[in-house]
Amino acid sequence: SKYKLGRMRILLKEPRSTLSWHRDPEPRLHIPIITNPGSIMVIDNVAKHMPADGTVTITNNTKFHNFFNGGEQARIHLVACVLENPFNENY
Repeated sequence: SKYKLGRMRILLKEPRSTLSWHRDPEPRLHIPIITNPGSIMVIDNVAKHMPADGTVTITNNTKFHNFFNGGEQARIHLVACVLENPFNENY
């Protein structure tokens, strides 16, 4: 109820794979379901691992970012588009 959400997806990232450096039109809400220590998201040159411990993370995907799964296990996240930017920045 805190955020207005749009499209929701379950995203799979295979082991030893990466996404390109890019920007999205809106922030994203992440709920990790399955992950490993080698799963890292980099936003604006800051690298972070999101553990699958029930934590919900809002990421500012309007900034340049990428993701890589350097582990041996697939990474699965529930991801939703956040329609109202909680970071108070211009798109």
